[in-house]
Amino acid sequence: MALDANTQLLFHITPIVIGFIIMMPFGEALAAKLATKFPSLTTARGRLLGGMKLVMLGGFTVSVHTFWIHNKAKELGAGEFCSGESLFDCSSVIGNDAWNTMPVIGLPWGVIGMIAFAVFMWLIISISKEPNATWVVQHIKIGKVMGILGLVMMLYLFYAEFSIGKLCQYCTVAHLAHAITTFGFFRLENMFESNGWNTTKAAPTGKRQARRPKRGFVPPIPSEEE
Repeated sequence: MALDANTQLLFHITPIVIGFIIMMPFGEALAAKLATKFPSLTTARGRLLGGMKLVMLGGFTVSVHTFWIHNKAKELGAGEFCSGESLFDCSSVIGNDAWNTMPVIGLPWGVIGMIAFAVFMWLIISISKEPNATWVVQHIKIGKVMGILGLVMMLYLFYAEFSIGKLCQYCTVAHLAHAITTFGFFRLENMFESNGWNTTKAAPTGKRQARRPKRGFVPPIPSEEE
């Protein structure tokens, strides 16, 4: 039995929702249950990074699906694989030649989403592996800038949907994942600048750590003879 487009969308929404819950303070209970297999979820930083990974995973997969719909629309002309009589109709949006590619570059929006979420994932995985590296703050700033630029692109796509008169549910899920990811990078920056990151940040490059004072020789104490 074939699944309709809206049912298939649940496979993309599920990791995004779970990831968002883990990212938030009210998700500590869920994170605690998963911490037996994923020990990093025991810390606030680990929950934020782990939740963002799930959100990005959902954003990447829905972008791949969007690109597939784009190719099918090119191949079949329109198709009924993602159409409907309601306001939500991704075929009318993704299959619209006037709006379905990024201006100037000409790449389909699904490809743009795949690239963006892949870079986001690389940044977050790198931070997770070496959270005290000196380049962590640069990675967070790169993620923030990418997130803000993506929000501007989202406004353009909202205008495109308004002009077409339809909403693309797959695009909306990708936008949601991007917005949550951007929010996550802002929280990471706030956590890094506060005491919530950890208590042992890496020493700044170029500065030598203080040397321990040398201890003098301590002669052994002979045991008392009976």
